[in-house]
Amino acid sequence: MSPFTPPARRSAGALSGVLYAVLFVAGLVAGGVTAPSGPFATPYSGDDVVRRYLAADPAALHRSLQLTALFQMLSALALLAFVPWLTDFVGRHGTAVRAGVVRAAGTASGVLLVLSASAGWVLSLLGSATDLSVSRALMDLAFITGAAPAIGTLGLALWQVSRTARGSRALPAWLSWTGLVLADTRVPSRIRERSSARPGSARTPGPGSRTRWCPRC
Repeated sequence: MSPFTPPARRSAGALSGVLYAVLFVAGLVAGGVTAPSGPFATPYSGDDVVRRYLAADPAALHRSLQLTALFQMLSALALLAFVPWLTDFVGRHGTAVRAGVVRAAGTASGVLLVLSASAGWVLSLLGSATDLSVSRALMDLAFITGAAPAIGTLGLALWQVSRTARGSRALPAWLSWTGLVLADTRVPSRIRERSSARPGSARTPGPGSRTRWCPRC
C-alpha cells in the first residue's frame, strides 16, 4: 500500500487483522471441543503414546485436526492480507527499515502458519492408517512451523508496529503499549508452554482427560 491508498482499502486491511485474531482463536476452540478423549501426545511423547493417540478415536481425531487446520489456514491468509496494511502504517509513520522488517516478519509468520495447517490437514487424512514415522514427521512439521517460529516472527512485526505507533502517536497510547506487551510476551510464553510439554514436566493430564496434539498450543 502507498500513502495514496484509498480509505476503503485501508479499512479492509485493518479488518483482516481482526479476522486473523478471531479465526486463530476459533481454531483453538473448535479443535479443543471436538478433540478425542485419550492419551496426551506431543512431539516429545514416546511412540506408544503417539500410537494410542492416533488410534483412540480416529473419527474424532480426523474432525479435530481438520477443523484446527481449516481455521489455522484461514487465519494465516487473513494475516498475510493484514501485513501490507501494517507495512504501510509503519512506512507512513516510521522508517523504511522498520517497514521492511514488518513486511518480512509478518509474511514469514503467515507462511509458517500455512505450512503448519497443511501438515495438520495431511495428518488428518492419513490418521492411524499410515506408518508411525510418517505421522510423527507430520506432527513435528506442524509443531515446529506453528509454534515458536510463527509466534516469534509475528511478535517481531508487532514490536516494530507498536514502537512506531508510540513514537508517532498515530494510535492511542494504551493501544501502542498493549501491542508492545503482547509482542514482548509472545515468545517467552511459547517457550514456557513448549517446555511444559516435555517429558518429566509438571504438565500431566489426569485419567480420562480430554487432550489432543496441537501445533500451536
